[in-house]
Amino acid sequence: MVKLPVWELGLIILIPLALAWAARPYAQRKLVESAPPLRQPLRQFQMDLTLFLAGGLGSAVVMFAAYHYPLIQSGMKLVLGIFTVGLFAGLDMALARERAIIRRALAGDAWYEPPRRIVTMTRKFSLVALLILALSTAIILLVMVRDLNWLATQELNLLTLDELGRSVLAEILFVMGFLTVMVTNLVVSYTRNLRILFNLQTKILENVTNGDLSSRVPVTTSDELGLIAGHTNAMIISLREGERMRDGLRIAREVQQHFLPHRAPRMPRLDIAGVSLFSDETGGDFYDFVACEADNCGQMAVAVGDVSGHGIGAALLMAAGRAVIRQNATTPGSATENIRRANMHLSRDIGDTGRFMTLFFAVIDPVNERITWVNAGHQPPQFYDPATDEFSELKGRDIPLGVEPDWMYHERVMDMPRPGQILCICTDGVWEARNGRGEMFGRDRIRAILREDRDRTAEEIVRAVCDRVLEFTGPGRREDDLTLVIVKGVAR
Repeated sequence: MVKLPVWELGLIILIPLALAWAARPYAQRKLVESAPPLRQPLRQFQMDLTLFLAGGLGSAVVMFAAYHYPLIQSGMKLVLGIFTVGLFAGLDMALARERAIIRRALAGDAWYEPPRRIVTMTRKFSLVALLILALSTAIILLVMVRDLNWLATQELNLLTLDELGRSVLAEILFVMGFLTVMVTNLVVSYTRNLRILFNLQTKILENVTNGDLSSRVPVTTSDELGLIAGHTNAMIISLREGERMRDGLRIAREVQQHFLPHRAPRMPRLDIAGVSLFSDETGGDFYDFVACEADNCGQMAVAVGDVSGHGIGAALLMAAGRAVIRQNATTPGSATENIRRANMHLSRDIGDTGRFMTLFFAVIDPVNERITWVNAGHQPPQFYDPATDEFSELKGRDIPLGVEPDWMYHERVMDMPRPGQILCICTDGVWEARNGRGEMFGRDRIRAILREDRDRTAEEIVRAVCDRVLEFTGPGRREDDLTLVIVKGVAR
């Protein structure tokens, strides 16, 4: 076996590696750049490691064929060394490829969905650490075995022992130093990538905290960081949708508030006031005052309605129901005829949805000093006479609107409130308001307020009822809308 000069051994190693390096651009275009971005770092590592391994095997074959070096013993040692260099080079190139993907992503060429396949960071760390540890151990053992064999062929005495020991130690330290430099380079390169990703993730989350939902986190890795980035983007999209919904609900609330009367009507011998407080952004309650359009009629309709359910659906039905009731209330006909037509139209529109609307509808006739009313499944209004300190309820036997299109409604007539008498019309959001212990506000508390505040104006009574209900329920969101109309008789 011929002992090769250093320069010749170097050529035997460098020429196959140079050929492999020459093939690298073609292989990179075909194997790496054609792959999805998240797969490119792994493809880069696999390609570079394969090229180094091919160069090492080529060098081993040349040494075996040309110089008769043992293929297993000497050749595999050479392949192991080159494979180790290729491992570190491949990992470094893969990290560089990852940085290039991050830069392209920051420039706008990014993927924002969570990675379909996750390779955990712990798994990557474990595999790389075990592989480096195994290769380092194997190389150091080979060096030690080689040195021991070399020492066995040397003539040992006190003069040469120290020099030989220093030579062996220097060789081992060189190998360990090389491995340390390679590992340190990988740590620095990987840390740089992590810092970029963490800074980007943190910046986007800070923007979200400050209300800026215009940016997203590029998904540039297929590990936990990529998964977090993908779910962060999903969160941002959900927040955008929520913001859009809130804007829509805010507009809907403004429209609904516009539906409510801006001021109470003025009628002889009556003091009238009303309020509606929604529990959500939009509500299903409404009250309305509809004046008769006929000349010199003087009549006015009072409508208080409550749509089943909450949210957008109830708000849409409230708007439709109010429009139908208001339209029919201005047309000629009795109160029952107006409500019958409104119910027919609503039943055709919402009959299959399972929703309905309770309604108390009263037509005030100041000329004849009477009120004609229809109770369509609504909570019975309270009528209080302070002269006798007695309460009565305006109960009805009709069903809510939107249930049966052919239902025939019934009207009743009562005298218009005399001075001091109070008619209280409210929705179940007042009756059924609950406190933290689950207790209902109930009829008795409403009657107590009407009795205590009987000498106050209608507006003051409305405010007193609302204040007491809100105080009773306590802080937090109420379960239902709160709508109330007070009609109080006053002196001429």
